[in-house]
Amino acid sequence: VDYATSNGTATAGADYTATSGTLTISAGATSGVIFVPILNDTNYEGNETATITLSNASNASISDSTATLTIADDDNPPSMTIADVTTSNENAANATFTVTLSGTSTVDATVAYATSNGTATAGSDYTATSGTLTISAGSTTGTFNVPILADTLDEVNETATITLSNASNATISDSTATLTITDDDAPPSLSIADVTAGNENAANSTFTVSLSAASAKDIT
Repeated sequence: VDYATSNGTATAGADYTATSGTLTISAGATSGVIFVPILNDTNYEGNETATITLSNASNASISDSTATLTIADDDNPPSMTIADVTTSNENAANATFTVTLSGTSTVDATVAYATSNGTATAGSDYTATSGTLTISAGSTTGTFNVPILADTLDEVNETATITLSNASNATISDSTATLTITDDDAPPSLSIADVTAGNENAANSTFTVSLSAASAKDIT
């Protein structure tokens, strides 16, 4: 009987060696064997399959013409990390976060992400952001954006946290990143008003020191 392999989710040349030929089961025997070489790799891909098909039997009929070869994947899924981001200013633009896989994969990897307040506040310093990032098969990085909101308040640099969770086809080795929003507002200026005393009575003259704008910092 003739036999030949064909691809399923497994690929000849990458996962196994394409094989074909003619099997002879000797007179008096009830079975024969076919060998299909399996090729090792380091890609995480999940279990994959190929098909072996019988045809053109001689001196026998074929009641079951196909068999499935399942190649069990023994490679660990890649791990995910996320890098911190520091903005150069607080202009109304996006902070771009990069999630990196430790190795390639032949399947898409997904992960959920969400922002949370640190010293920065969603709605005034940045836009609260959440979603699912997909890193396509064969790629090792993916990105998503967190919008930064500009203001005119002099303040210290502020931070928010981005957290990864619920990874699929990957593990998470570093689940959090810090967004640092660099303040670019000038400090307010001080001025003091003149005071004219109404008389020389031993009393206090009150001087008022004013800021040109409000500040998020104590002024001393």
